[in-house]
Amino acid sequence: MMKKNIIALAMAGLMATPVIAEDASKPQAGDLLQGINMFTPEEGDPAYKVTANEKYGTQWYADLAYGYWHSHNASDEVHRNANLALFHAVLNQQLIKDNVNGGTWLRVEFSGSWGLDHESARTDKLLTDGFNSATYPHVDIYGGHDLVIPELSVMQYLAGKRVCVVAGMVNLTNYFDVVSIANDSFSGFTNDAFVNSSVLYLPDANLGAIVQAEINDKSYAMVALSRETTTYGDNPFSGGADNYLLVGEYGRFLADGNATLRINPFYRHIDDMDGSTSTNAGLAASIEYTLNDNVTVFARSGFGLKDEYGNAFDFSCGAHFNNIPYREDDVLGVACGVFKPCAPAEQNRELVAEAYYSFQVNDYFKIIPHVQYIANPAYDSENSDAVFVGVQGVISF
Repeated sequence: MMKKNIIALAMAGLMATPVIAEDASKPQAGDLLQGINMFTPEEGDPAYKVTANEKYGTQWYADLAYGYWHSHNASDEVHRNANLALFHAVLNQQLIKDNVNGGTWLRVEFSGSWGLDHESARTDKLLTDGFNSATYPHVDIYGGHDLVIPELSVMQYLAGKRVCVVAGMVNLTNYFDVVSIANDSFSGFTNDAFVNSSVLYLPDANLGAIVQAEINDKSYAMVALSRETTTYGDNPFSGGADNYLLVGEYGRFLADGNATLRINPFYRHIDDMDGSTSTNAGLAASIEYTLNDNVTVFARSGFGLKDEYGNAFDFSCGAHFNNIPYREDDVLGVACGVFKPCAPAEQNRELVAEAYYSFQVNDYFKIIPHVQYIANPAYDSENSDAVFVGVQGVISF
């Protein structure tokens, strides 16, 4: 899960630059891939951090959070409260410098959650457990005492920064389907229905490779092949089921850089439990559009040709409101969606809605209360709805 995707913002800024500065603001080779793969210092970052980035070729960000969630009318298998510490960090370290082609970089990602009381520390009784669906109330809760490594890979830039190859243990959610206002559960929506497509079901912590290319200054294409065999803590070279995903993305910037369209075709091969194999293919797409300085909207949808592994259909949409009167750094987010399971037709669709308000205390600290409503959680009409309320305190640096 990529925290910062700066493509749309960068493109919008370049498009909006006055003509007098046209030469200086013209998009450069590699800008689109840099926007997907790399990080930039945030406003308010201390000067020493910027200097270190420039001097040592180091790029990083980290989020530390405290979160408390309470569930109402959830399944009996779900613990009603979760009291956790959460952590997420990503490091890009330049290994070989090449100003012309972009060089070679190492990427390492860490993520974890730890229960702060006895019940929350029991991994089989977390708030997320028992739902068994694509709509976990918080996508970055891995367990009551788990630290995981979703990605450990090498990025190699080529062809004047217009091509990049990423290979190793790859987290595909860092590169594909990265809607800028709905891809970070530390600063926005927490339900994974709104963080990534539930039809694509992108793997992480698995061996894979990505090839990225800029087509022109307004479009790019990517393709990835990844195993889906291992889980966190497993040896990525281990055997087991021979599951893999082939996924592509075509991205196009529209409306003078204010809108971003992403289209994701995919093919999945699955080893079934009975020794047989099955396949699935489908298409997902998303669009986000900055209407003005105050409002950005997004929509996602996808379908699979077969009901195998991941949802068969989903549609979600939402909006992000900022520049709130007297609180220009605060953000209000709202989203809703419908999700059809890849299972027998008698199972019910899930309906999910979420709202949050991000109260920015200073450049580094925010408080974010959330509320979620899920109808037919885990596609089970016997437990017809559930409500989750929670709050996060997030330190970002």
